Amino acid sequence: MSAIFERRSVRNFLPDPVEPEKIERILRAGFQAPSAHNRQPREYIVHTIKEDKIAISTMSPYSKIARSAAVVISVCADLKASETENTENHEDSWWQQDCAASIENMLLQIVEEGLAGCWLGWYPDSDRVRRYTGYFGLPGHIVPVGLIPLGYPAVKTDKVDRYNPDKVYYEKYGARGNVRPL
Repeated sequence: MSAIFERRSVRNFLPDPVEPEKIERILRAGFQAPSAHNRQPREYIVHTIKEDKIAISTMSPYSKIARSAAVVISVCADLKASETENTENHEDSWWQQDCAASIENMLLQIVEEGLAGCWLGWYPDSDRVRRYTGYFGLPGHIVPVGLIPLGYPAVKTDKVDRYNPDKVYYEKYGARGNVRPL
């Protein structure tokens, strides 16, 4: 569990490339995330070409960090994979949660690899989705959900304990206390 507590959003990277075996382990961690109804709608695009990372850096006010990242992994949802016989307009699908779980797994594996990264939310910002989809030629059923610029960190980050007991309730909202024995 140390990766959970060591993970921080890092936006400054060294110019060093990331080894392919580390990228594969990060992708494997993404595939290991839970998926509603085991539909596995996640797909990944790995960007290492400088021009593509520069293009990504202009697609959002928050994506400038892609320029200095060694790798940018785009986590996409295949809407066709998430469809059910009762799904209309993807209302009953869970692809957002599936992709979010995948991104978190990848962020934790990034720490395990001695790397750092940052989660850039892409969907549901229609402008970001449109720019990325247009530039990289994604078909209509593939939606970029989040991007992860990553690499070797240029700065050391401190651990932060974010536990807040004021936001923990037991049995019902607003109830303070402790876990009750069985």
